[in-house]
Amino acid sequence: MLNRTISPKIPKLEKINIPEPEIITLENGIPLFKVNLGTQEVIKIELIFDAGISHSSAPLIANATNDMLDEGSGIYSSSQIAEMLDMYGAYFQTDCGNDFASVTLYSLTKFIDRTLPVFQTIVNEPNFDKNEISTFVTQGKQRLAVSLSKVDFLARRNFINAIYGESSIIGKMVNAEHYDALNHDILSSFYNEKYKKGLKAVVVAGKFSDEHIEAVKELISNLNFAKSTSTLTTENNLLNPEKIYITKNDSVQSAIRIGKKMFNRKHPDYFSFSILNTVLGGYFGSRLMSNIREDKGYTYGIGSGLATNAADGYFFISTEVGSDVCKDAIKEIYFETERLRNEKIPTDELQLVKNYLFGSFQRSIDGPFALADRQKSLYLNALTNSHLEQYLHELANITPEMLLQCAQKHLDLTSFTEVVAGQ
Repeated sequence: MLNRTISPKIPKLEKINIPEPEIITLENGIPLFKVNLGTQEVIKIELIFDAGISHSSAPLIANATNDMLDEGSGIYSSSQIAEMLDMYGAYFQTDCGNDFASVTLYSLTKFIDRTLPVFQTIVNEPNFDKNEISTFVTQGKQRLAVSLSKVDFLARRNFINAIYGESSIIGKMVNAEHYDALNHDILSSFYNEKYKKGLKAVVVAGKFSDEHIEAVKELISNLNFAKSTSTLTTENNLLNPEKIYITKNDSVQSAIRIGKKMFNRKHPDYFSFSILNTVLGGYFGSRLMSNIREDKGYTYGIGSGLATNAADGYFFISTEVGSDVCKDAIKEIYFETERLRNEKIPTDELQLVKNYLFGSFQRSIDGPFALADRQKSLYLNALTNSHLEQYLHELANITPEMLLQCAQKHLDLTSFTEVVAGQ
């Protein structure tokens, strides 16, 4: 009988065999990634474009264009599109990040001949109807008004503004006037420039046959989208750290954002800092959680992370605490951060983090969709499977001494921007 009082043995970190995707080049030069795995008769078809926020000239244009694609296309209204996809158990999804935008179809493989034509219409014939845009603007302004009453939203947007600057499209703070500036001509122009001329890659994942791939090839041929030649001009300027306090007297909580502009996945310290971040605030057993939630009871949750873009990234610590303990919480955040610069992480604590990260990595490549997302991320960041192998090697071999050096190099408290919204 299984003795549940004894913890299961944790296997030693080993090299994982990560399947390589099959890549074919379409007639227009666009790469198509095939991840043919799984047991469910489901297929995911994703088109990726150089049409993220960084490619737009003003806030909301990229997001609105992406969101409005299925709000009426060709002869179909938004409700008709939804009904046709629902009829076959299919689902359409859009996503817009800082660098890239995507449109995705999830469909049962047996109905792909019915759902692909609808997908083609959505992507190729968006109407950008004036009434739909008006609804988008009205709802967006209402959501913005509600968000501006929340301290976490205020802290987050002021933090991004402080580390990227108002001159950066990523750093600009959205206001109602940006919604009012949206119209059919602006969205159509962005679509024609960034979608029709900006297809970056195609990803097909799930359980499919050669016939399904031929159908996808025909789809791309019918779309007649050009391969992206877009390049981003990036500014790697580091702004001076700031302390920003946003007073909101009616709030019982204060939101805290602390961090700095940093690097992306290609930086030589990316892996070591990612592991260091996990120790600090990257999982439920982290030092920030243990101290500020479990010991002090200042918050329900606190975490830290390293967000990356194609050109750069930023480190952040995020939480909401009672306004009466805000100063004490900030003091403890800096205490835990400084402790990583002054003391080596105990071996048993580091081993726990390694086990956690190794398990998380295994989950991140479990199944065709997850594996496809991993491979897509590598391609969009100009990386290969060797990047993942290097991560596993560093995870297995990193030492407390190496992490101490990393903390001393990157966690200088004087380089941090601090934003607090609340009382």
